[in-house]
Amino acid sequence: MPNRRDSVLDGTLQAELLHRELKTQEQLQKGSGCVDIFSIILQLEIELVFRPLRGLLGAYVPGSSPGILITTERQLSIQRFTGAHELGHFWMKHQLSLDDEGILKRNPFISRRYSLQEVAADTFAAMFLMPEWLVAYHADKQHWNWQSLSEPSNVYQLSLRLGTSYEAMASALLKYGTFDRSTFNQVVATQPKRIKRSLLGAYEIDDWHPNVWLLTERDEGTVIHGEPNDIFIVRLKENSSAGYLWNLDELKREGFVVVNDERRIPPADEGIGGAVDRVLTARSQAPLLGEINAVHARPWDPADTIAYFSFTYDLRGKESGMSRVERERPVAA
Repeated sequence: MPNRRDSVLDGTLQAELLHRELKTQEQLQKGSGCVDIFSIILQLEIELVFRPLRGLLGAYVPGSSPGILITTERQLSIQRFTGAHELGHFWMKHQLSLDDEGILKRNPFISRRYSLQEVAADTFAAMFLMPEWLVAYHADKQHWNWQSLSEPSNVYQLSLRLGTSYEAMASALLKYGTFDRSTFNQVVATQPKRIKRSLLGAYEIDDWHPNVWLLTERDEGTVIHGEPNDIFIVRLKENSSAGYLWNLDELKREGFVVVNDERRIPPADEGIGGAVDRVLTARSQAPLLGEINAVHARPWDPADTIAYFSFTYDLRGKESGMSRVERERPVAA
């Protein structure tokens, strides 16, 4: 007779099998490093619609023309997890499912008493959006080891890069054995607001819902999917003593509001006259879409460039109506 463990194993296996079938690992490690869940749903020829749903986060409707409904009343990360959950129902050939806030409150790796179909779909969603190899890819890129991944601030930044909630990311790391149950409890007890406040320092915001991204040289070429009011802290090594400065003016030209820009001198024991940290904090205030390209050069001689930093961003946030992927498809001639 099936039990919770069997459902967790099934959800894990089915997520891995779908990744293999779609050959997503190589694609993700060359691109954004974030599972494009809505594109995958459409690729599998499932109808996908975003609508206001009373009391529900999403629904899966089986049949000859299967469909997935996702609420428009929650942020992008919740829409993504809901989409992955409903995709799990489809891929594992489940019955009709109407899914409420319970998706966010339960944990298939800890909770013991709820529907085995939902255990499997919850597990599928977590393992499909946060496969172990994708976590390892980002950890390697950021130079995080198992110890640094126990730091709430790094768990938070990892969750942003994978497009998931902070607690869902912590649950996946618990599943992979990155940390134990005690550390997991400590991580989830640290509220994202506290992490954001620590990152922003003296800069205060009225609403703590926006994401706060910390970008360094290790994020060169990254692709960011966020919300219209996200905040970015760009921290880059700058060789100002030799006259080389980062030109980050493009942030302003692209519509970002720079709220702080400073140079932080490293401690004396790290040497005198070396590189400083250029730390710029900028905020988006609209659904922006574009690319930032910065150069590390002498202002009087732009041709003498010693480093580049760029990232692509999509800050249109949550979806509504038809998916953007579907709306932006080329029209056949």
